Amino acid sequence: MLDLLLNRPAWCQDLLTAIESGDVDRGEFDPLRSAKLTDHKDTTIADRARKLLARKTAADRVAVIAQYSKALELPADPLRGREVFKKNCASCHRVAGVGVDVAPDIADSYNKKPPQLLTDILDPNRAIDSNYVSYTVVTVDGQVLTGILASETATSITLRQQEDRRVSLLRDDIDELRSNGLSLMPEGLEQNVSPQQMADVIRFIKNWRYLAGNIPLDE
Repeated sequence: MLDLLLNRPAWCQDLLTAIESGDVDRGEFDPLRSAKLTDHKDTTIADRARKLLARKTAADRVAVIAQYSKALELPADPLRGREVFKKNCASCHRVAGVGVDVAPDIADSYNKKPPQLLTDILDPNRAIDSNYVSYTVVTVDGQVLTGILASETATSITLRQQEDRRVSLLRDDIDELRSNGLSLMPEGLEQNVSPQQMADVIRFIKNWRYLAGNIPLDE
């Protein structure tokens, strides 16, 4: 229902009113859905959303990474991390059979050290694979859609969204198509994940291969 409401500017305004009144909980907005409002083309919606969802937006990535660096020193449990992954990452990433392949493959993380994974998670725009840059489409009837440009022809395009939803649109139905110049993964995941949960999910990403076996999980 939230994804449906986020597709049209008028409905976005109604949704923000519901947040203001308390009828809709701010906790319902994961980073992706928050970004659809805070980065909206309509500046009235974007400004209003930033005020209402300010706790979901981090202004300084360097400060956030420094704050969360303590997660690298905490004892971590990959099984707990799997649950954190399911809740916060599985709509775009797939690891150990959990989630969907929409965003870049992070399952093959053997050569990535935990500090690099921490940076990738908290600062997703630092290094963006060009194949995974997000696009925004505004249709002639006012719908606003965001996703990866999965394919395009002379007459149509297909957007790939979280949870591997695909939306095909005729070019004649598109008023505007623009690259956001950003990763599909927005900033702000730390608003939903504590340092301990970050430690656990990094351990899961690093050690998922060994959960069913007898190989030690230590780094």
